[in-house]
Amino acid sequence: MSFTALGDLAQTALLRRTMTQVKARMTTLSQEVTTGVTTDAARHLGGNLGPLDAIRGSLGRLAAFKTTAAEMELRASTMQAALQTISSGAADLATPLIGAAADEASLDALGARAESHLSMAVAALNTSVGGRAVFSGTAADTTPLIGADDMLSRLETLTAGLGTVADVTAAVDGWFTDPAGFAAEAYRGTADSAEVMVAEGETVSLAATALDPGLRDTLKGFALAALAARDVPSANGAARAGLMQAAGAALLSAQPARDDLRSTLGTAEERIANAQTRNSAETSALEMAQTAMLAVDDYDSATRLTEAETQLTLIYALTARLGALSLTDYIR
Repeated sequence: MSFTALGDLAQTALLRRTMTQVKARMTTLSQEVTTGVTTDAARHLGGNLGPLDAIRGSLGRLAAFKTTAAEMELRASTMQAALQTISSGAADLATPLIGAAADEASLDALGARAESHLSMAVAALNTSVGGRAVFSGTAADTTPLIGADDMLSRLETLTAGLGTVADVTAAVDGWFTDPAGFAAEAYRGTADSAEVMVAEGETVSLAATALDPGLRDTLKGFALAALAARDVPSANGAARAGLMQAAGAALLSAQPARDDLRSTLGTAEERIANAQTRNSAETSALEMAQTAMLAVDDYDSATRLTEAETQLTLIYALTARLGALSLTDYIR
């Protein structure tokens, strides 16, 4: 009878390879015992990965919806904050403007406040989130409005030589409403807004732009009062007071449109919140289904881990035994 003997080096290599395999198995089993989930989905499911892939695909889409909805939520809250700034400025200024009297010092003070509010309104409408302008419509890479000083300079040129409050008011109103005026010279965004999917079958559009009539008319009110502080239509105190009163009326008349805009935006925020809740519920359900699909028998895994530990202990003992052998032990 013949047999094959292993030399010392071969025995050592065999033991090391076996030890490595047992350690790897122990690592896998330890992870399964800790998490309760298999580390080899294909083996665990008998090669039928279709249902698992479907769940993972749905979870991937829900993760994308989660990111998009969070971005839309931040965008909407930023827009609401900007609208609040503009509405607060209009409320702060409207009543004093309507009650403006032909007193040079008070007119100058009101004009300075109006110019400050115009600058704040323009800055609010030029707000961006993550480098994307929120009031530019689909042209999110473009700041929507020119600066307040540039806007007033254009209006000063437009109203130069006009001598009455009615003429100045009509000219400024015409510029803000004419497609070739404010929309072409001061606004650089688009009039439309994109629909964004925030959940399966649910799209939301944050349609407010700096071109919205309520915002445009508010800017007009601030601009009229600021022009009065710049001696338009004339240095006459009564005319300046009249222009400021017209500015106050413009701010008040724009309030319903501003309120509607904030209400529409609030509705969009509610839809985003509902979509987030739905996505979260679907994600939790799918994650539970995935866990159930990949769950292992804790007792079986623990038993196999104990067996692997015992095997590793025996390998260590055998290795130590072989390492202690000497020629004397061999020929004794």
